[in-house]
Amino acid sequence: MRATLDISGHLTLRRQLQLLTLKPAQRRRLAATLGRKVRVYSRKRLRAQKDLRGRTWAPRTKPRKGGRKLLRGMSKRMGLHSDPRGAEVGYGANVTGKIAYAHQHGVPETWNAAKAHKLRGRPDYEAPATRRQARALKREGYVVRRKGGKKKKPTMRWITEQMTQGQAGLILKQMREGGQSKKSWVIPLPERSFLGVDGREIEALTNTIFDEALQRIQRV
Repeated sequence: MRATLDISGHLTLRRQLQLLTLKPAQRRRLAATLGRKVRVYSRKRLRAQKDLRGRTWAPRTKPRKGGRKLLRGMSKRMGLHSDPRGAEVGYGANVTGKIAYAHQHGVPETWNAAKAHKLRGRPDYEAPATRRQARALKREGYVVRRKGGKKKKPTMRWITEQMTQGQAGLILKQMREGGQSKKSWVIPLPERSFLGVDGREIEALTNTIFDEALQRIQRV
C-alpha cells in the first residue's frame, strides 16, 4: 500500500510555472523532499495512534498487557520512492503492506480453522481450560447441573480445574453457533488511517515547505 504525493492541484500558478522550469533531476529531488515530509507526518500519527482526522484509533478488542501499541514496527518499514513525476510513501505488496492497507481502510478479515491453527498454533486440548475460556463461558451464561437437577453458574476456578481446553472450546462453540459448525468467520477491523496528509499538512507542503525546498534545489 502506497500514498502517492501529487500537490500540483494545490499550487498557485506561480509555483506551477516554477515547477515547469526545473530539470528532471531537480523535480525528483523536490519530490523526495516533500515525500520525506509526508513520511514524517505519517510516522507521527503512528506513534500518536491517531487517524488523518486527528481522532484516536479504536482500541484492540482484547487489550495487550502493558498497553502495547497497535502497528508496532510499521513506522520503520515505511518506504519512499520518488521520480520527476512525484513521490510515493508506503509499503510494497508484502505482508506489511497488506496489514497497513487493512488498517488504513478498515478491511474485515476472513478466518477459518486452518488459518487460525497456522498463525496461532494448535491448542493442547488435554490441558486445563484457560482463564480466558472460563471468562468466555461465564459471559455466554454457561451453567452446570448439580445434585437434584439444579443448575448453577460455575466459578472460573471450577472451570479451570474441572474442564480441559478441548471441552471448554467445544462447549463455547456449541453455545455461540447453536450447534452449527462454521467453516469460516469474519472479524471486523476498525479503520485506523495514518498514511497520507490532512488539510493542514497539505497547506504546509504547498507553501512553506515547497518554497524552502525549491530555493535549496535552485541554489545547487
